[in-house]
Amino acid sequence: MTIEELHREIDRDWTKHLKKTRDLLRIPSVSMTGEGIEETADKVSQMISDLGAKPKLFKASKKSFPLVTGYLDVGSDITGLLYGMYDVMPVGDLAEWDHPPFGARIVKDKRFGEILVNRGVSNSKGSLAGSLLAIKTMVDRGQMPMNIHFMIEGEEEKGGQSLPKYVHANREKLSKADVAWTLDYCENANGVPVIQLGMKGCVYFELEAKGSENGGPMEGEIHSSDAVWVQSPAWRLVQALSTLVDDDQRPAVDGLWDDVAPPSEEDLRLVKKLARRVDLDEYAKEIGIKKFKFGGSKEEMIKRYLFEPSLNIDGIVSGYIEDGTKTVLPPKAMAKLDVRLVPNMTIDGTRRKVIDHLWKRGFTEITMRNFEDYPWCKVSPNDIASRACIEAMRYHGKDPEVWPMTAGSAPLYLFDQVLGVPWCYTGLGHSGRPHAPNEYAVVKGMKDFEKSVVTMMWKYAELRH
Repeated sequence: MTIEELHREIDRDWTKHLKKTRDLLRIPSVSMTGEGIEETADKVSQMISDLGAKPKLFKASKKSFPLVTGYLDVGSDITGLLYGMYDVMPVGDLAEWDHPPFGARIVKDKRFGEILVNRGVSNSKGSLAGSLLAIKTMVDRGQMPMNIHFMIEGEEEKGGQSLPKYVHANREKLSKADVAWTLDYCENANGVPVIQLGMKGCVYFELEAKGSENGGPMEGEIHSSDAVWVQSPAWRLVQALSTLVDDDQRPAVDGLWDDVAPPSEEDLRLVKKLARRVDLDEYAKEIGIKKFKFGGSKEEMIKRYLFEPSLNIDGIVSGYIEDGTKTVLPPKAMAKLDVRLVPNMTIDGTRRKVIDHLWKRGFTEITMRNFEDYPWCKVSPNDIASRACIEAMRYHGKDPEVWPMTAGSAPLYLFDQVLGVPWCYTGLGHSGRPHAPNEYAVVKGMKDFEKSVVTMMWKYAELRH
């Protein structure tokens, strides 16, 4: 069979594929609460079993959620790793949803035509289902060009340990793979596919200030009239946070920039090409802002976006925040923050520099709580995996944007840094509003995505041979 014949098979089976995708999406799988996780893991296991592989569940601990694994052996001399995630973010405020968050409802959109609205369809259960169904199309016709190790995790959104522990435990076996695939809806709103060759790392932590021997309430909230002579942990935290960035909100942590590697000549060439194509005004509109916090040429803005670290406050909590009034001096305050890492920043080094920075300025009562974090990762545009993805997008009549990095984060470092396996992250199809109400994917793009999975794997096999 040819690639086009396999694409026609997807067309013929599309009604069934769409139903199976909607069936998976309708099962809640919120890793923050555990809702529907076990049921979804069973469903994913069944989909892998349908391919002829034997699924297994792996947990790093009793509190972990299952990593669905399996090995599909089609007798090929090429072996790939397929990474995906079946967990999703919490729904949030139901009143902000126009459609049931787990209804997998297909509705009309003025710009995109039919879209499917559901929590997780964009990030990333929709593309997970599409990847498995595209592989099934090839397996059923005897046209699967490579063996596949499956690693589908159910705790990505909360930074679980099952995936990294499994990878390290099976390093010898997995490192023999030729390529790793993490496939997603990567077309922007204008229908241009984006190929990402790198990802920033992410260090996520909480900072807490509370009453101590140095001042502040130590046994619960007190009346705010005492604020005249009692130190406020909330103000201490706000003052501490303000030292972490400069007036332009760029990181100002002592020594943080010492580890930042400049972009390579290869990176800068890709940035120049992107600057001729990227519509920053359209991107601003898409994410719902009126202006960026800094200006400059498109080339300079893109370079800073990709190769500078950021330090962001995700949330701040302290004291009385309900309706009405209650005059209190709260005993503690907490902020959640994330730092996006670029080459060659490290997780431990970044954590240490933040807390050293604060303690040096006298904020010694502030403590840090750490979470599971991701290092940065990067592959070459000249690798076979990268070239296969570029050729696949062009096969579909698309001229892709090739980004040397992206500001997002994912555990792909496990492939290039731990296993030494190059990875590819792209795919046809457009989706939007991940983590937000009314998360969606364009239905036509979901079918195009399945076709692109076939094309990428075939193109990779062609280049290898």
